[in-house]
Amino acid sequence: MSQLAARLGTTVSSAKLIFAALTVTWLLAAQSVLAELSLPGIFGSNMLIQRNEPVRLWGTSPPQATVRARFGPRQASATAGPDGTWQVSLDPVEAGGPYELTVSDGSETVTLTNVLCGDLWLCSGQSNMQLPVNQADPAEQTMALQGRPNLRLCSVAKTASAKPLASAAIQWRSCTPDSARDFSAVAVFFACELLHDPALTKVPIGLVDSSFGGTTCEGWIPEPALARFRATDLHDSMFGIKPANLYNAMIAPLGHTSFKGVVWYQGESNSAHPETYPALLGTMIDAWRQQFAQPELPFLIVQLPEYANLWEGFCWPWIREKQAEAVQGRKHTALVVSLGTTDGFNLHPPQKQEIGRRAARLARRVAYGENILANGPVFKGATVTGPAIRVTFDTGKDGLASAGTHGLKGFAVAGRDGVYHFAEARIEGDSVVVQSPEVSEPQTVRYAWGGMPQATLINHAGLPCAPFRTDAQTYANVEIQPQPLTRHVATATYDLVINANGMPSSLLFHGAQFLSNEPGAAGGGSIPGFWGPKPLNQIQENGPDLLTCSDSEVTLQMAFAETSMNWFIQNRGKDPITFQLALSPFAQIAAPLVESVTTLARGTNSVTVEGFNTLTNTPTGTLLSCTIKPGATQAITLK
Repeated sequence: MSQLAARLGTTVSSAKLIFAALTVTWLLAAQSVLAELSLPGIFGSNMLIQRNEPVRLWGTSPPQATVRARFGPRQASATAGPDGTWQVSLDPVEAGGPYELTVSDGSETVTLTNVLCGDLWLCSGQSNMQLPVNQADPAEQTMALQGRPNLRLCSVAKTASAKPLASAAIQWRSCTPDSARDFSAVAVFFACELLHDPALTKVPIGLVDSSFGGTTCEGWIPEPALARFRATDLHDSMFGIKPANLYNAMIAPLGHTSFKGVVWYQGESNSAHPETYPALLGTMIDAWRQQFAQPELPFLIVQLPEYANLWEGFCWPWIREKQAEAVQGRKHTALVVSLGTTDGFNLHPPQKQEIGRRAARLARRVAYGENILANGPVFKGATVTGPAIRVTFDTGKDGLASAGTHGLKGFAVAGRDGVYHFAEARIEGDSVVVQSPEVSEPQTVRYAWGGMPQATLINHAGLPCAPFRTDAQTYANVEIQPQPLTRHVATATYDLVINANGMPSSLLFHGAQFLSNEPGAAGGGSIPGFWGPKPLNQIQENGPDLLTCSDSEVTLQMAFAETSMNWFIQNRGKDPITFQLALSPFAQIAAPLVESVTTLARGTNSVTVEGFNTLTNTPTGTLLSCTIKPGATQAITLK
């Protein structure tokens, strides 16, 4: 690994060349509008500018024009070059506002209103950073959906580019219930927690959401910095987005903006190649710090939470380990441990408030210099003592505790054979003594090592310990993966299974299967979505014959009778949805679809279905589907 790090590491001289090349690119890319005074998209009314840092402005104007800029009590001027590009740097401004920001070339003036000065945070990554407040846990949304005049939200358009862009489609808004609804949930909860800090209650906060689901880390790194990587170490993001192309379209247009820090939540799309992740993430951090001319810019890295299933063939402890490795030894960075925030059965867990809270605590220590306890117990070392291993921790003088009611869980030990067995554990001061009756001579220990570990070690502040191990075994992606409960409804006429995603996965009438068992969207019931079938995994049994499956936007209510069932699908979202039922290839269409009614048959069994309006033949069977408009409810009857 040290050789790999040396091969992939950055150098000071190359970083300077990258920064110089990017500066030239930004300036040259803007030359198409030389005759008009303009600012790039990152500047807009309702924006927030970082306090106590030079206020850097740039843009285009007529060649050789004298450009004068004013922001609050500060003003400065510069002369545009022959190509019409200019840059102005104003002295720092303390927290406050609102102000006007004006830029004039003598004949034209650009005025931005309602501008605050405070702390600006860049929030980036893939889908779990992108997940908006309106898809978060309903119990958490109340806190986020409030008006906060001192909180400003900035959204960078989700796109990619083969070349660095000088500007992008960027929208600034004051935080209202409407604007927060579609904004990153992690980012909003992070800001809410910061605003609760007595030292920051009078400091405006700004959030720049530059995230894109399904993206790899290398997509966010400038192309010159990727030159030191082997081509085989670089991978496209989802949708065929090439390395560097997200940086070009969503980070480069931020230009020389000053930030208080960065919150980075990504890693799922690199989980199949964990060995290169520390070098990739480290390169990205260096490149962004160079671009923003902030060599000590804080980075908070969210470690991936529980997830039960394999992702791209790998379970997640390996990418978690590499996320921690990327932070170790790198100044002004911190790891946000997210274990214990979700049930582990959803790739996009709606629980985001606790992640925002933990990130904010680390921000208060790393970015604001507050002397607070911001992380859980930190592994220090392990010593074999006969049949047990004593594991010691840095507890920050806050001690050790268990989050569970059934003792301390999450430890495993192995002997010389390297086979791990779960171990009993007990707390002794700032140490944990672990032992297993199956391992008489333990050699190594692991903690929280699995896709969805049952790990309970915390400090008295309730902050969890990060996963760790003392062995050097190579990747092994075999583990027992727990699964959530299904629901089973049985009468003398039919037998229905509702899977953990709140969808019918098996439907027998008089013992004959009518649904397909093909994997994914080709099987059973589903609501196709951008990231795959939409899970309605908030399942409630509302009565002996009533079942409700929902998320924040869609509810499927099922009412059961002895020989029939009625399904009601309510769409509370802002976009249409499609509900589809994939039939078994042995189920035949016995009567044509007329006015949303058809008949299915298999052998001597027949079922009348009402409520679907489209019938599609596929290689794996027939699809029945219906479209539900926003605010509408669709009734489906099977009898």
